[in-house]
Amino acid sequence: MQNLDSELAYYVRKLGQKYSTEVSQGKSLPDGAISAFVTAGPFDLSGEEVEWLIRELEQSFTTSQKRGASVTSDFRPWLRERRERGDIDFYYWNRLRRYYLEGNVIPPQVVATLDTVTDEILDFSGDPLDPGTGLRRGMVMGHVQSGKTTNYSALICKAADAGYKTIILLAGITNSLRSQTQERLDETFIGKKSVFHALAQEPLPIQTYSTVKRFPAYGTSRDRDFTRDAAGMFFSLDAHSEPIIFISKKNKAPLTRLRDWLIEQGHGAAIASPLLLIDDEADNASINTAKDPAATTAINGVIREILTLFERRSYVGYTATPFANIFIDPDNEDAMLRDDLFPKHFIKALDPPSNYVGASRVFAADGDLRPTMTIVIRDYGQLLPLRHKSDQPVIALPDSLLTAIRVFVLIRAMRVLRGQGDSHCSMMINVSRFNAIQEKVYGLVYAYLDPLKNAAAVSAGLGPRALADPVIGILKEDFDREFASAGASFTDVLGVLNEAVGSIIPVTVNMKGGVLEYSRNKAKGLHVIAIGGLALSRGLTLEGLSVSYILRNTAASDTLMQMARWFGYRPDYEDLCRVYLPLASLDHYEQINEAIEELRNEVGRMQALGLTPEHFGLKVRQSPTAIRITAANKMRSATQMTVAQDYSTRHLEGYILPNDQKINAANLEEVKGFLRGSGEPSAAFTDDRTVIWRGVAGARVLALLKGFTFSPAHGDLGLISGGSSLFIDYFADRLQDELAEWDVAIPHPKSGTPIADVIVTGQSFPLRQRLGGKVVDGGFRVTGGKNRVADPNDAQIALTEDQLADGRAEKEREGGLRGDKAFCIQRTRPLLLIHIFTTGDGTKDLKLTGPVVSLSFCLPATRREAVARTYQVNAVYRRQVQMEADSEAEDDERMLEEG
Repeated sequence: MQNLDSELAYYVRKLGQKYSTEVSQGKSLPDGAISAFVTAGPFDLSGEEVEWLIRELEQSFTTSQKRGASVTSDFRPWLRERRERGDIDFYYWNRLRRYYLEGNVIPPQVVATLDTVTDEILDFSGDPLDPGTGLRRGMVMGHVQSGKTTNYSALICKAADAGYKTIILLAGITNSLRSQTQERLDETFIGKKSVFHALAQEPLPIQTYSTVKRFPAYGTSRDRDFTRDAAGMFFSLDAHSEPIIFISKKNKAPLTRLRDWLIEQGHGAAIASPLLLIDDEADNASINTAKDPAATTAINGVIREILTLFERRSYVGYTATPFANIFIDPDNEDAMLRDDLFPKHFIKALDPPSNYVGASRVFAADGDLRPTMTIVIRDYGQLLPLRHKSDQPVIALPDSLLTAIRVFVLIRAMRVLRGQGDSHCSMMINVSRFNAIQEKVYGLVYAYLDPLKNAAAVSAGLGPRALADPVIGILKEDFDREFASAGASFTDVLGVLNEAVGSIIPVTVNMKGGVLEYSRNKAKGLHVIAIGGLALSRGLTLEGLSVSYILRNTAASDTLMQMARWFGYRPDYEDLCRVYLPLASLDHYEQINEAIEELRNEVGRMQALGLTPEHFGLKVRQSPTAIRITAANKMRSATQMTVAQDYSTRHLEGYILPNDQKINAANLEEVKGFLRGSGEPSAAFTDDRTVIWRGVAGARVLALLKGFTFSPAHGDLGLISGGSSLFIDYFADRLQDELAEWDVAIPHPKSGTPIADVIVTGQSFPLRQRLGGKVVDGGFRVTGGKNRVADPNDAQIALTEDQLADGRAEKEREGGLRGDKAFCIQRTRPLLLIHIFTTGDGTKDLKLTGPVVSLSFCLPATRREAVARTYQVNAVYRRQVQMEADSEAEDDERMLEEG
């Protein structure tokens, strides 16, 4: 098949022109429009080429993107008026728009949404020509690997057109990410390769869409962060007729150099050149993590200082995990709002395009890719333990990692068969933060590739006799297990195996070096196994990522989510991709995805209510999930904590119990006494799976809660100070109204051996089994790695048929609540669940015997605002609630202080 890129670009342009209204509104093209356009087109194409073009065009014109939601404060629209006056020449944006559309880089509907959304963000950021603009602070919430770079590239172009003359882009904390970002901005904004002292300027493809020859200035290059002697830095900001852009690491030394140079530009006064400062991965390094609330960390301080140098400046932070930004100072709400980096003026939540492969598809319980893409691994403990030191011996790779490498080879072969042999294809191995360990893994990976390449070269062409080679034989087993229904046979794979594996190279990517040279291998593609740690964990895009193997231990959920570099766009090969990870990580990803999606939905709800970022920040702070989401050094709380928790529409579960039989026996007696005073169960609601009491007094439920002993490590339920807990205080505030009457239920299996009078006199029912429990420092975790004690449908107990139907509809509704929340919000009365179960006899170090009891609470919506209270908390509690920063975060902070 001939190269059809130019023909594809032609049809994209023509179809976009003819159906501009449909494209701008994200609607589908009329049936048959694409086929008719191609068959009537000006090109002489074979039948195969026509089919390929139609398939590619259908993908382009069916991919859509919604505009997301936003909350704002002190916002005065200005962009529309200036556009209508015609005093903005959108040179840089029009060039980029044509490049995206006519170069078939981004689907037309997505470009239309990008145009609208970046207009909105620019409008929020303030008019650079208005002396009254002052300081604007905002945040854009994207998704990991979803196109945040595309969004801020378009924003930069429009900001430059509108009059922002100085643009600073903070691009992560590693050289590799900064360099990659510089290349992306070369392609989308600068228009040529940013190389200082080059003998000849090398224009890039975007420049072919220019009406005139104009380039912005740049103060950093592909291979060089900011230095005082950089080309073009010998004269002042005022000397540049075009905007100037600096792309810097979030690292003390280059940022300090840039700050000092800018101070000189002001000559003792504020700089008149309007500043747009874009902070990529804004939750990383930028946040003030100093233990003293009155102090600031070096990088946070330098960013603040740079902002204060300009008369008119706009700070826009981009992140997929924004919790640290909201928790800038959780001890003091007033300080939170005054902080230079808190998004006081706007928060914009981006929706990804419809072809995005994100956390919900991979990790949500109902995610369509979860069954095939995620593979749980358990064999790493002896060879590559999660916790280790830099001198950990690595003598061999786990079998699961060897399998993952072979699967990557097979994916390469499948992509060759699908016509993608010259596309980038990557595998990520992220098993240690230590460079020394990464180098050892690199050597073992390199050695393992050798027999795979030899088998492909020698045996793959032998037909049926190839299976006599044990390497080919094990590849056949892998293929049958993973790709038997992927549209090709193993015989087909053997035909391209040598081509597939021959070009694969391993590379270490870390702070000591190692570069993924995708741009230099565009013609034939880079086929690489990237081995690294921090450098692979944030921001860096691994092109064509197909296999991920991750064994990282981190205390903070936002850090873990950022390690998920496998999110993104996988056209025509998303069915092949695989992620290898421990069960605990899989469970953690499921929980953090639910929390982040809930946060995004909250933006939409608050937009509808006309609320501001201030309300949003306080709402997030009151979330029991969000308070555990970011590292403790980003929260800066000590022994005294001021917290206002909102438990409405949540299922709060007692999944941690003391590993003490005496306490369990006392808990059983506490529950028995509570049930004896609750009267007879409700015959109308009790069935063969549940015993239910209706209308139980809330005061009695609260007394049970106070008398029941959870582990001190249980952040919400464990008693902390003055005989109270976060949930007890929340409960007591609502005891006279919405939590005055409760339903109480004991769920149990339908079948099994009934046990009489185990907890309720006169009642017989089988007991549940909890065989996956785990004894940890904090006590007995009932279901091991999951923060659960209940079964998945327990939150639906005691709801009416209408309420159940409404709950199911809520889950299916676009932007609706997920999981248990969809049913909790239907409740008019709260539900106490009493969980009585047996445990696995073989659970290591388990001291509990006989039936074990725990509690969980399904709570309705609330009409009351959460009350802020100050608690004195101990070290155990802080470790549970605040997720104390581990040694990884400390190492990262030290690295950030280096030059």
